[in-house]
Amino acid sequence: MMLIWTFRLAIAAVVFFAFRKGGEPERLVAAVLVATTVLDLGNHAMFGEPAFFAVNPGHLVIDVWATTALMWVALRANRGWPMWVTAAQIIVVLGHMSKIIELSLVRYGYFAMTQMPLNIQAIALLLGTAAHVRREERVGRYHAWRTDRSWA
Repeated sequence: MMLIWTFRLAIAAVVFFAFRKGGEPERLVAAVLVATTVLDLGNHAMFGEPAFFAVNPGHLVIDVWATTALMWVALRANRGWPMWVTAAQIIVVLGHMSKIIELSLVRYGYFAMTQMPLNIQAIALLLGTAAHVRREERVGRYHAWRTDRSWA
């Protein structure tokens, strides 16, 4: 249990760092991570604790929304690290999809695919925000978003 709270506190510290020092993309990703936590707490309050032998529809909806929001940031931000965060979130959604397709999937695999990517996302957010801070110190303010819309 101590390890879980250590991870939670570390993630909270990373989110605080991103809100305090990050540019708009860092703050938006941090906001998505906070929103998924708040929505997850609401999901648990309404439907009870999750069972890793069945897909939780509330988790699926929250995770699909988070994937959409993170992909929006990743495609528009003038940074590479949001792609890491989005890729980790896609792993979460794939975990739900594999569970829907094959209900005999081992519970621990489902847990790992749907819960562990948050750690990857927190590390990417930490490294991305730190890179943003260093870049601003080196070159000054710069565009947070891509200015070229030819890809759209």
